Amino acid sequence: MVILFYNLLFFIILFFLFYNIAPKLNLVDLPNFRKKHKGVIPVIGGIIIYINIFILSFFYDNSFSLSVILYTSSLLILLGVIDDAIELGVFFRLIAQLICCLIVIGSGLTIDHVGEYYYFGKVYLEPLSVIFTVFCVLGLTNSFNFIDGTDGLCAGLAITSLFSILIFSVLLKTNIDFYDFNYLFLITFTLIIFLFFNLTSYFKIFLGDAGSMFLGFLISFILIMVTQDEKEVLNPILTIWCVTLPVFDMISVVLRRLIKKINPFRPDRSHLHHICIEAGFSTFKTTFLILFLSLILNFIGFYSYLFFGTDVALLLFLSLLFIYVYVTYRFSKRIIINQNS
Repeated sequence: MVILFYNLLFFIILFFLFYNIAPKLNLVDLPNFRKKHKGVIPVIGGIIIYINIFILSFFYDNSFSLSVILYTSSLLILLGVIDDAIELGVFFRLIAQLICCLIVIGSGLTIDHVGEYYYFGKVYLEPLSVIFTVFCVLGLTNSFNFIDGTDGLCAGLAITSLFSILIFSVLLKTNIDFYDFNYLFLITFTLIIFLFFNLTSYFKIFLGDAGSMFLGFLISFILIMVTQDEKEVLNPILTIWCVTLPVFDMISVVLRRLIKKINPFRPDRSHLHHICIEAGFSTFKTTFLILFLSLILNFIGFYSYLFFGTDVALLLFLSLLFIYVYVTYRFSKRIIINQNS
């Protein structure tokens, strides 16, 4: 309980420190055609979350892999803050993510296999492990960045992902101590504290690109860490079921943009949260609905693996992905028709 108190105390101190200097650093967000919030909001959530969990990491005897992830994330946060301040663009963010990804990979943390299947046995990725790791980390990092569109959504999805990792480990009765179980709980608590500031109308702050990229990057490598160690806390198939909705939404949005022959990184209002808002839901109800759906999907995947194995879990994931892409496409198309009529 003492460490949770320090967590809250450090967060509040960092909040008031950065809240006052954010306008001078141009770390503020203004409303536009995609962003419907009111007023000028500081985008300091990401840097506060990172510094807070970095400071508290010294209270724990974390594994080498997690330490590498945290230290490397400092570079991603720094570059992300620069991008938030002067808007260097998508290419800059991708380069920053790639550099940080390669640093962690260089420490030895890669996706070496993707699990064992009935017809194929254990599927190893050599010599494609590095390329596949980069693809997955950049994809998941940007999926969290893409979906950061309503108050509490990105941080909430990060919480559901971490919660899924922790609960799946407990339910499977794996060796949860080896991958810093208590520290992951602390990270989750830090994100909950952030939500209180993010969801309030007074002292509101946003994650910013720095924060959403950091959360996606952190969760990406935590998932690799808990599935690729020789003790294998979680089966690799469960990685996709810990981040179901961010992955579904990114694939769906990118496919729709490619079909329209536009840049897949070009922002628009085609995400699930945009569809819900255009359908008449408030931002709060939209966030709650998506987070609830995320948890339901995660646990559907977990129990499909628990009762039927990796093959069924993978087929179910692909089937639900197809349904998600089709349904969101139909709803987004209907909303566009209604807006033009």
